[in-house]
Amino acid sequence: MADHTRYYACVLLLTSCCGMLGCIRAEDVGEATLVYQWASLDYDWPDDATRQSAIDEGRYVPENIIATGIKVHGPVVYLTTPRWRAGVPASLSSVVETSSGRAVLRPFPSWEMNQLGNCSALQSVQSMEVDPLGRMWIADVGGACAPKLIIYDIKTDDVIRTYTFPSDVANTNDTYLNDIVIDTSADDPDDWFAYISNSRNPGGLVVYDYRRDSSHKVFHSSMNAEPDATLMTINGRNYTFNVASDGIALSPLGDNMKVYYCALSGYNLYSIPTSVIKQPVVTDISSSVKQEGRKVSQSDGLVVSQEGNLYFAALHLNAVYRWDTSSEDVSSATELVSDDVTMQWADTFAFDDEGYLWFFANRLHMWRVNELTFTGSEQNFLVWKVYVGEKSYMHKSGGKTIRADLMLCLVAVLYAVISTM
Repeated sequence: MADHTRYYACVLLLTSCCGMLGCIRAEDVGEATLVYQWASLDYDWPDDATRQSAIDEGRYVPENIIATGIKVHGPVVYLTTPRWRAGVPASLSSVVETSSGRAVLRPFPSWEMNQLGNCSALQSVQSMEVDPLGRMWIADVGGACAPKLIIYDIKTDDVIRTYTFPSDVANTNDTYLNDIVIDTSADDPDDWFAYISNSRNPGGLVVYDYRRDSSHKVFHSSMNAEPDATLMTINGRNYTFNVASDGIALSPLGDNMKVYYCALSGYNLYSIPTSVIKQPVVTDISSSVKQEGRKVSQSDGLVVSQEGNLYFAALHLNAVYRWDTSSEDVSSATELVSDDVTMQWADTFAFDDEGYLWFFANRLHMWRVNELTFTGSEQNFLVWKVYVGEKSYMHKSGGKTIRADLMLCLVAVLYAVISTM
């Protein structure tokens, strides 16, 4: 091959690779994959007799169960089922498949650790997070027992720590531990923090310091429900929610980190520096709170990727939106995926290590007012994943997931260049 021909071949290959790099987001994002779907949620019972006994005694009432939180660790998907109504056998589970291929919930870490009325066990879990060490931080709302935080090592199957919140920080009367993020910015895991949203009006944040094994609360009026946002219109029907600070997300690891938050009954997104709320004694934080703009809709859960993109559900649009936090305010967010039937109320989000964003759509607005059908004619609870080429905010290094076809293209360029030498 003549030198000039090799040269143009190299240019053509390089141009092709650059084109692929530039269009990764446009090509891949938006093609959502349905992973699991259920009309109602069932469990991995020891045997049929145990299941029937639970039904007979009211310990298992399928129509009273809704899943809310989702996290992915390795190949395992974890879901939370808060005990909002009677008949929820377990509040935290992993998704497993039976021998017949049916997806069910296996209580995690065990049936015993989900025993109702045992204050050492999980009582009602709304959300959890898995840190880079494989430890699950579980926010237990409580009930008859006080709210607590359990840190569980998935690898060793051990409870590392159980922390019961002091009543002046969190109690069942004026606190609802809703969503949790883990600040892993310190090199020493003993210096990590947890930030938890309190969605019971007037709202607030609960901060847990691992090294000190202590906690404190933070409040600002921006954490309360917004009077003009309590009404939600979804698929032409009106629903009323009066819920304070709900969604919470943490910016990528680095300098000047901040927590993003918003009320479920709210359009506005806010942030506050972690350096402010980490302090054991937090007084007036008004000067540190920043309004990040007005979202296109009320939203439930939030999540930020390693690249600094914030994802949230536009509840009244049955959609998931993405906002580049380095750009203009959140009003510039764009739609990622949407579906008026199968993506109603995208509740919470999670990243895996393969570049996928996961979310759980649960039709909570309908479940809350007993509008769901559990006969099997409709699928009420759906687990989705969509490729975004990004990972969790807790990853310290690396960037977007590199696709195999892009890697092959770059190898071809390298080979072509070497061949011209």
